[in-house]
Amino acid sequence: MLPSDLFYFILFAILLLVIVTLSELIRRLFKWSPEATRKLVHIVVGIVVATTPFVLHSMWPMVFLGVLFTAIDFIAVRRGLFPGMHGTARHTYGTVFYPISFVILTVTLWNHHKLILVTSMLIMAISDAMAAIVGERAQKPLFLHFGPEKKSVQGSVAMFLTTFFIVMLTCQVAVILGYYDLSLWRIFWIAGVIGIIATASEVISAQGSDNLTVPLGVAFVMYYLLTESTQDGLIFCLGMGLALVIALLSFRLRFLNDGGAVALFLLGTLIFGVGRWTFSVPILAFFVFSSLLSKMGGKRKNVLQNVFEKSGRRDAAQVLANGGIAGLMLIFWYFAKIDFFYVLYIASLAAVTADTWATEIGVLAKKPPRSILTFKPVAMGTSGGISWLGTLGSAAGSLVIVCVGFLFSPHSSPRLLGWKEGLLVLCSGVFAGLVDSYLGATIQAQFQCPVCGKITEKKVHCENRKTKFVRGLAWINNDVVNGFCAASGVFFVWIVWLLL
Repeated sequence: MLPSDLFYFILFAILLLVIVTLSELIRRLFKWSPEATRKLVHIVVGIVVATTPFVLHSMWPMVFLGVLFTAIDFIAVRRGLFPGMHGTARHTYGTVFYPISFVILTVTLWNHHKLILVTSMLIMAISDAMAAIVGERAQKPLFLHFGPEKKSVQGSVAMFLTTFFIVMLTCQVAVILGYYDLSLWRIFWIAGVIGIIATASEVISAQGSDNLTVPLGVAFVMYYLLTESTQDGLIFCLGMGLALVIALLSFRLRFLNDGGAVALFLLGTLIFGVGRWTFSVPILAFFVFSSLLSKMGGKRKNVLQNVFEKSGRRDAAQVLANGGIAGLMLIFWYFAKIDFFYVLYIASLAAVTADTWATEIGVLAKKPPRSILTFKPVAMGTSGGISWLGTLGSAAGSLVIVCVGFLFSPHSSPRLLGWKEGLLVLCSGVFAGLVDSYLGATIQAQFQCPVCGKITEKKVHCENRKTKFVRGLAWINNDVVNGFCAASGVFFVWIVWLLL
C-alpha cells in the first residue's frame, strides 16, 4: 500500500466513524427520528465513498473497509446498536447490504470502469433516500403494493427522476474528461433505461434489499449499454419491451400478481436483452407451461390453499426464487464467455420446472403421497411428500426444458447442449425435485393453526389467527427452498461433469 493510500484509508475510516457518531449525537440532541438520521448517514456516506476511486490508487483498502463495516453493521442491526444509523420503523438490513454492494462493485469495476462504480454508489446513496423522503412527505400518497413493503407513487417518481439526473450528470462529466464518446441523445437514452431499472428494483425490495439490487442492477445495465455497440443496446431495449409485454400479459391472465409482474419484467429484461432467443425460449417454456399447469385441477388445489404458503398467482419472491439462479448463470456466461454456463442455466430451469411440475401434477394423484423420510403415507400437501405421479411429472418437466434448450441452443460444434449434457441435465432436474422435497420435510418452516390444528406453511391461518412455529428453521420458507432446489440442479451438473 502506498503511503498516500494508507493516509487516505485512515482518513476515510475516521471520517466514516465520525459520521456514524455525529448521527447519533444529532438524533439525541435534536430528537430526530432514527429514520431521519439513517437517511442522512445513507446520503453522506455514499457521497464520501463515491470519491474514493479518484483518491486512492489501490482498491484493497476500501475492500477491507467494506468487509469490516459489513460485519460491524450486521452486529449492530442484530443487537440494536447505533439507532441513529440503523433504527427504522421496520426491520431492515439495508446498512449491511450497503457495504456489500460497495465491495462487489469495487472489486469488479475499480480498475477500468470507475464511472459506473461512482454512478451506482451515488444512485444508492441519493436516489433511494430521495424516494423515501418524498414518499413520506407526500400529503396524499398513492401506495403501491408490489412487494412485502408498500411504496408510494410519489417516491417511485422521485427515484426515477433522481436516478435519471445522476446518470445524465456523471455521463456528461465522463465525456468532458474523455472517458467515453457519447452523444447527448445516447446519454439521455441510457439515463432513461437505468432510471426504469433502478425504480423497478426499488419498488419490489424488502428489508433494505434495494441497497443490494439497485446498485448492482444499475451497474450491470450501465456496463452493458456503455461497452456494447449501439445495435446491441437497441436489442437490449427491445428485450426490455418484450419483458414488459409478457409481464403485463401474465398479470392480466392472473398468472402473476403486481409484484410478480415487476420481478418478471426485471428478470425478462436481463434474459431477453442479453441472452437473446437462446436463453429466452427455455425460461418462457418453464413459465408458460408451469402457469398453465397451475390452472389444472382447480377444485382439488383450492382445498390445499390452506396448507401451502403460496398458491395461485405468483409474487415477486416466487419469480426470483425460480428464475434468480438462471439469471445469475446468464451473467456468468456473459462475463466469462464459457459455454458451459449455458448448460448450467438450463440445469437451473430444469430443476425448478421439475419441482413445479411434481407439485402441480402430484396433487392430482388419487392416492396420498408418502414422506420422503419414512415412506409412510402423509396428507396431501404435506411438505416432503412424494408420489409416483409427481415423480413422473418431475421427469417430464425436466425433459421438456432439456428439449427446448437443445432446440434453441446455437448450432455450433460442439453444440452447447448435446445429448450427453441433456441427459445429465434431465437427471439433475429429477434430483433437484427430490432435494426440494427433502428440504421441505426437514428444514422448511412449518406452523400449526391454533384454531383447526392443521400443520401449514402459512404464518396466518383460520380467522387471520397467527400460527405457532412447530419445526424447521423459521427463516426457510417455500421460496428459499425453491432457490436451493435451483442451485442443487446446477451443483449436480457441475460436480458430475467434473468427475466424468
